Amino acid sequence: MPTKLKGMTSLEIAIIVAIVLIIAVAVGWYLYTTFLSSAAGQPRLNVVSAEFSNSTKKLTLVLVNPGPVDVQISSVELAGKLVTNTTKIDVGKQVTVSVNIDISAAPGTMLPGRVILSSGHSFPFNAVVKP
Repeated sequence: MPTKLKGMTSLEIAIIVAIVLIIAVAVGWYLYTTFLSSAAGQPRLNVVSAEFSNSTKKLTLVLVNPGPVDVQISSVELAGKLVTNTTKIDVGKQVTVSVNIDISAAPGTMLPGRVILSSGHSFPFNAVVKP
């Protein structure tokens, strides 16, 4: 006795629709997060030069903000000593920042440091110690 071919049942249709819906949500989420990450710019900062004067106890930094967003410095750290500084650097601008730090180091050596932004990003540098 021949069997009759049966069409798709509602359960099979529901499973296929659910799979398509899951794939559509995954692709939509990927596109949404990709758009968000490209719309919000990450701050960048270039440390052009860093010099520490042993006689004046002053750190002088030359900083450039290449963009795409303005940056706000929160603090500057040199050899573990943190100093607050609230300099704002607009996109495309070069700024000289000077901070006083009570550190003694041998002239000719280099001290590690970093510029910390208000957003939490940090940018490392090595400061040359001058007499």
